[in-house]
Amino acid sequence: MLKTIKMIRENHIFWVTIPLIVLVFSCKSPQQIVKKVVPEEDSKSLSLLTDDQRQQFQYLFVEGIKQRTIGNADEAIKIFSHCLEMDPSSSSSLYEIANIHLLKGDFQSAMIMLERASSLNPQNQYYLILLAKIYQQNKLYEKAAETFGALSVLSPENPDYPIFRAEMFGMAGKLDDALACYNELEKKWGITEQVSLGKQGIFLKQGKKQEAYHEIENLITKFQGDTKYYGLLGDMYLADSLMDKSLEKYNKVLQYKPDDGFVHFSLSNFYKVAGNNDKSFEHLKIGFESNGLELDAKIQMYMLLSQPDDHHLTDIQQLELINILIDKYVDDERPRALLAEYYLAKKKNKEAREQLRLVVEINKGNYAYWERLLFIDNDLTDWKSLSQDSKSAIKYFPEQPVLYILDAVSMLQLGNYQDMFAVLDSAETNAANNNQLLSQIYTYRAEAYYKQKKYDEAYSWFDKVIKIDPQNYLAMNNYAYYLSIRSIKLDVAEKLSSAVVQSNPNNATYLDTYAWVLFKKKDYQLAKFYMESALSNSTEENPVLVEHYGDILFFLNEKDKAVQQWKKSLKMGNSSKVLPEKIKTVTFFESVEE
Repeated sequence: MLKTIKMIRENHIFWVTIPLIVLVFSCKSPQQIVKKVVPEEDSKSLSLLTDDQRQQFQYLFVEGIKQRTIGNADEAIKIFSHCLEMDPSSSSSLYEIANIHLLKGDFQSAMIMLERASSLNPQNQYYLILLAKIYQQNKLYEKAAETFGALSVLSPENPDYPIFRAEMFGMAGKLDDALACYNELEKKWGITEQVSLGKQGIFLKQGKKQEAYHEIENLITKFQGDTKYYGLLGDMYLADSLMDKSLEKYNKVLQYKPDDGFVHFSLSNFYKVAGNNDKSFEHLKIGFESNGLELDAKIQMYMLLSQPDDHHLTDIQQLELINILIDKYVDDERPRALLAEYYLAKKKNKEAREQLRLVVEINKGNYAYWERLLFIDNDLTDWKSLSQDSKSAIKYFPEQPVLYILDAVSMLQLGNYQDMFAVLDSAETNAANNNQLLSQIYTYRAEAYYKQKKYDEAYSWFDKVIKIDPQNYLAMNNYAYYLSIRSIKLDVAEKLSSAVVQSNPNNATYLDTYAWVLFKKKDYQLAKFYMESALSNSTEENPVLVEHYGDILFFLNEKDKAVQQWKKSLKMGNSSKVLPEKIKTVTFFESVEE
């Protein structure tokens, strides 16, 4: 029926913050201000407008930037669209609209706007760079290659554009075109790592193994002091099951750099392929203990080998590697964060929390660590710890609304309602216009008022929740249940609960609420159907559901079965004060509050 309020980890809210652009206004005239805001590329087309039209355009453009800056994306699009009505050749307006679509995740619309902007102003590199990235995002690799080609012409001194062009041709499957690009760059630059590795990748896709080997051998010859290319060659031999040649190249690296952690990782993989797991783990440990390898690389290797679907490491081996890193990097919190994640994966939340407390002691300035710690407090239903930890986190991140919300959750559970409202005020201030966060804040306000029996205030806040977030099913369910308990507005309760069940047809809690609302409306036959659905969908034995099922059976004149369900509920641990009396007198009694 009414579950304990918990903020579940899977329901995290993610949002995009738009960088704040501050427009500083002085005593200059509007024309002077706007000249710094409206890009020069529009000056030619603007000259065709009358003075009044030009001034209006400039005002609108500034207003559009202002609305985009404060996060009113839809309003900004309307304003920039009006700018385009006044000046259809305004590439800067198209560019602004494209950026807004991009922030909203609408890559298709952003692409259309940027294509128009680039056609109007083909010399603008910013337009082309963003357009190339969008092409890549949409997997239009050939178009991305062509765009990077145009950028190479506009900026021939930039070495990245021709490399990106070759890479995009390769991703588009235009392997000959990619190879031609790399060969052209090799003529210009000589043998370089980027070009040779690019060519190697193309040759491998073409099935030209010898040519691929030759590219790595060229790097070994050109850069004789760099042993990593021996390792790359060893990896290639291993991929082709040429075990002796592979081991020879790895040993070549060790000859020059015995503390090279990467080669020990390669040797670990080599012995894994060879079926020698003990030898494989031995080299893995040497790599983790190596002084010649950064912690970042070791963490990446651990993450790679400890995936749930990967059977490279046993639990004992994972712990051994993590402890190597903890002992070796005592002033870095990341190994302990790895240990916390290990415990979380094993559902050992208390052990994970213990490690995260050490993590935030070492690094108090990482918001993600604090949030992780608070959600563990929440999952453990340790409300006192959640209250203490959330207040500590707020000291370092006073602008984060989620921290205030979690603090409010702890206060709600501890019955500290008055202080809770002040915390929710801070949460609301920092949540700005984020309706998903505001929905949570309003829900907890409603719950707190209900707990204090201030029913009208509670219902008013529930109404606000539903208005801004009609898919907040937890709030809708609780609202419907509260109305049914007091037997008021039962038509409203039925409408709310029905909508919740339609969207969550297998949720036992929501089905139970709907059955109870129908029970209160004396629609006992339909109530029975939904209560039986609730019982069949419940993943755990719930004595309250069983008691309610008995109540429904009683009013369907199936009193013997009703008593059986009441007795079953009592045996399951139901602490209802009226339940024993129901059983004794074979009479229905309703709790004043459930």
